[in-house]
Amino acid sequence: MNRKDKIDLEKQLSEFYSTLDYKPISSNAISIYLILLEINRKTDWLCEFKVTNTILMSKIKNLSISALQRARNELINNQYILYKKRSKSK
Repeated sequence: MNRKDKIDLEKQLSEFYSTLDYKPISSNAISIYLILLEINRKTDWLCEFKVTNTILMSKIKNLSISALQRARNELINNQYILYKKRSKSK
């Protein structure tokens, strides 16, 4: 399996909130980051994991696909996450 060393969740959250002081992002982007962090914790900290848009949208009330895409782009552009678009060739 492709796993990172276990992440100290408390330290990760502390660094994330500290970084927001000089790299602010929207509340939707913050929510998505926290959801992704929790999903990654449940995978036992895989280096890469898959999450569908539907799952992310189900976790945040009234989040549209366009709002999800904007928030995800904020996270990517501010280097909070790495993102690979899945191929639909299967």
